[in-house]
Amino acid sequence: MLLIVGGSFQGKKQIARELAEERNRTGGEGGRWTVIPDFHQRIREYLQTHPGEGREALRAFARRTVQENPDAVITLDEVGCGVVPVDREEREYREAVGAAGQELAALAGEVYRVTAGIPVRIK
Repeated sequence: MLLIVGGSFQGKKQIARELAEERNRTGGEGGRWTVIPDFHQRIREYLQTHPGEGREALRAFARRTVQENPDAVITLDEVGCGVVPVDREEREYREAVGAAGQELAALAGEVYRVTAGIPVRIK
């Protein structure tokens, strides 16, 4: 699995498509590579459908996603930068995205940070 992180609208999805296509074209490791975009939105949905579950449950959700999709390129918005939200639910969401992102990064074979359409490999 590959992880691509960065701010909103920085070109993560395009880089993810390019990396998946490259691996599929060259017959890289594993099976057919796919893109799982906007994992931060999946986290929001998870929090809405599993209220009150702790951080470990969220990390387990991230691990399951990787186990079920070992040949995936996952994109994740960095939501922890900037002003801390006043709303408790939004703060919890930011913390959840951070925890899941740490789990995904630990499991990823490669991690890229994308800014202004430029990917930089950080792992």
